[in-house]
Amino acid sequence: MNLPPSQTFMLPTGINLEKINAKLKDADMTLTGNTCEPQEGTLLDTFDAAVYNSDALLIQTESDLIRICWSGDIMAQTAPESGWQFARDLPLGPVRDLLLDQSPLRAFTPAGQVTLIRDTLLLLDDEQKTCCRIESVSLNRGNNTWSWLRTRPMRGYNDSHALICDILKKLEKPGLPAGVLKLEISDYTSKPVIRLSENAPARKSLCAIVQTFLQVTRRNEPGLIDDLDTEFLHQWRVSLRKVRSVLTLFKGVVATETLVQLKQDFKDIMQDTNLMRDRDVYLLSKDDYFALVPPQAHPGLEVLFDLLQQDRNEAFGKVKTMLKSKRYKKQIKAIQKLFENPKALPKGPKADAPSKVFAAGLILKRYKKVCTLAGNISDKTPDETIHALRIQCKKLRYLIESAQPLFDDKQVKRLLKNLKGLQEHLGSFNDQSVQQATLAQCLDRYPGTGANAKALAESIGALTAMLYRKQLAERRMIIENLSRFYSPDTQGAFNALFDLKNTDSKQDNTQVDS
Repeated sequence: MNLPPSQTFMLPTGINLEKINAKLKDADMTLTGNTCEPQEGTLLDTFDAAVYNSDALLIQTESDLIRICWSGDIMAQTAPESGWQFARDLPLGPVRDLLLDQSPLRAFTPAGQVTLIRDTLLLLDDEQKTCCRIESVSLNRGNNTWSWLRTRPMRGYNDSHALICDILKKLEKPGLPAGVLKLEISDYTSKPVIRLSENAPARKSLCAIVQTFLQVTRRNEPGLIDDLDTEFLHQWRVSLRKVRSVLTLFKGVVATETLVQLKQDFKDIMQDTNLMRDRDVYLLSKDDYFALVPPQAHPGLEVLFDLLQQDRNEAFGKVKTMLKSKRYKKQIKAIQKLFENPKALPKGPKADAPSKVFAAGLILKRYKKVCTLAGNISDKTPDETIHALRIQCKKLRYLIESAQPLFDDKQVKRLLKNLKGLQEHLGSFNDQSVQQATLAQCLDRYPGTGANAKALAESIGALTAMLYRKQLAERRMIIENLSRFYSPDTQGAFNALFDLKNTDSKQDNTQVDS
């Protein structure tokens, strides 16, 4: 006889054995639990709630690091002996592996304290034989209790398993742990929903898009100032780049004088963060760099990364000062205020154009520009042309993502998937180029001619050669992906979705024919 599948239950009011056993009485069965000592635990999650958004909780006790997936299983490993922030800092184990795959760059911070009781409940028949085991975890916080149970059926007792599952199912009530236990789970997302109306004036849609991205920017400021992880700066910069790009791409919607001033404001705000982000990218790739070169070059790399870390520390100091300055706070608040009321935003000649028609025209025009560039890429194309293609692809993606609510979601996602695949290779190609230039700069500015300088020169030479080889490989991948991105099928998909004039014409012809 095959075992029935395990089942999982959530009891937002905790496990009431007395109530469960009253329902088991007619079947001459009882559910018993061991007397387990409660443990104090800390709930952990990232700023974007990566764990909770995967339907799970991460809890650290004095002895264990536990991940409970309330729609699935439980996973545990030995807790680290000292404090930790990132998944990579954890000792080897299944929880570490899963967290590394799920959120490798974000810091894990406390989201609340709980008292935890882990137990194995036994379903016994009238002869005290075990018919089913139930793994349970109960979390207490103040006067609130939330329990998770997972059945472990036993061979030959399918009816008993069905009975206890039926009872537990009737006891289940709606209630996720965050609400029941009043947990401090972040609602942050780097890709919030943008609500747009296809017939709304383009100026109104532009304000909605800019406001949304600026909110992402502002949400990242505290974590960036505290330097919790590198993603705060990355998301801060990406959201501002999106604002800057969309303002430029929505040509004619904003008055020229206002647009010129805004572009200068964003340049002033972002320029102090360039070096910090550049050094972050290097430091995050440290292990990869060491793997690229032979062991004899490692001492020189240690010198290099000490230099990069010094640069990064100095750059962070300047960024922190900038973010805390009255000038920045005044500047960013003024930009936010400018987009609060669409009617007050100085308008350009296209301000009142219907949003969907306007956005579709922009996207199609930008895509055709990308195709023109892409059609000229070859093995001999200068790096500068490939970098120009990367920038155009980035602008196209920002434009599509911003206007996504106006179009068929599935079709947009399909096109974005192709674009993202190409962008990954273009971004990697650019990274190899920038990093080779940075290595040359590090060599020029390192003082002295001693052993460290020699080791540094040797390691930079070896690393530069490997980066150049990777860059050539990326160039080949770009050419391969480009052929798909401007293929007749992809061009047809873009035209079908965004060429509204032809679409309307076809619909009119269909109506006439009918």
